[in-house]
Amino acid sequence: MKLSEMIRTALEAKGFSNLKDASKVLGISPELLRVIINKGHIPKDSTLMMIAKKLKLEMSTLVLAAHQEKVPDEVKGFFLTPSKAKLNRGKRKYPLSEEQTEYLEKILNIDEIMMLRKFRQVTDEGRIQIAGYVDYMYASKRGA
Repeated sequence: MKLSEMIRTALEAKGFSNLKDASKVLGISPELLRVIINKGHIPKDSTLMMIAKKLKLEMSTLVLAAHQEKVPDEVKGFFLTPSKAKLNRGKRKYPLSEEQTEYLEKILNIDEIMMLRKFRQVTDEGRIQIAGYVDYMYASKRGA
């Protein structure tokens, strides 16, 4: 989905009937909102994050969609498409792409996928501690 479509859909869901009212709520000029939606203009990342926050959209998904539109066609294949958070799981801090999710579902069960998602949100120091604990537990079970 294109950036302009994402923003237009979110504005319609919030009940905005005209761009002037929507621009006041978003904190941007009506002209900027018009060119984003009608002409496909890609605003700065800071503006996108402000729009995402006001419309309660996933910031990373909005910024990634904008960057996908900016790059030349030759390199678009290098970008992964973010998958939408399922309603029963809520929003994710670090969304996985559709390709990553499909692959993980083939090799891991749901508990392992959830553990992987949580691991991605831990600090670097926390990851070192977790890896050390897992190594210790594995070695102690193997030795017994």
